[in-house]
Amino acid sequence: MLHWMRARPTLLTAVLVTTTLSMITLVAAGCSSDSKGAPPPTGAPTTAPGTSGTASTTPGNRGTSASVPEATRTTSFRAPGGGFGTIDVGFVELKVGGRLATLTLLWTPRYTDTPPTKEISVFDMFGQHNPAVTLVDSTNLKRYVVVQDSRSVELGASGLRTKTVNNTPASASYTFAAPPTDVRTVDVYADDRLLFDAVTVVR
Repeated sequence: MLHWMRARPTLLTAVLVTTTLSMITLVAAGCSSDSKGAPPPTGAPTTAPGTSGTASTTPGNRGTSASVPEATRTTSFRAPGGGFGTIDVGFVELKVGGRLATLTLLWTPRYTDTPPTKEISVFDMFGQHNPAVTLVDSTNLKRYVVVQDSRSVELGASGLRTKTVNNTPASASYTFAAPPTDVRTVDVYADDRLLFDAVTVVR
């Protein structure tokens, strides 16, 4: 009898310890489950797994096409200087602003023997020559040349620095003195080559 009564507290103590450990384990598991599965607070920003909160760009999404204006007229001629291919020229507009008029053209080389990544300048397109772009008023028999600034630098695209790659247009602008208000159309030349006749002077 005495032996049983002495052993009973030990048995009760073991049961209590086991029960306490089980409760602690359940509470810990419940806290861990809540921290992983609880939804974020209302209005908190969320980010999908594997992504960050910053915008990303790709090499094929640089807006190149948006930076090149659209031509309203086009012409082409055989590449000068013995080049294999043609040169496409696009007319965008001739727009007057105050006392000046700005001509915008597109130059597109279409060579058959040139790598697609090789840079080609307008200077190259004209056989190592910088073309003189001019406007001709055939009614009043007057030629307009690109104006110069106070340092005698032409306000027009440089043939050497205006570059592109094969089959890709390069935009170029040239500034002239604005024709009189009664002049509605003019012709566009590169050297002595007629590119476009009777283009509208937009005012």
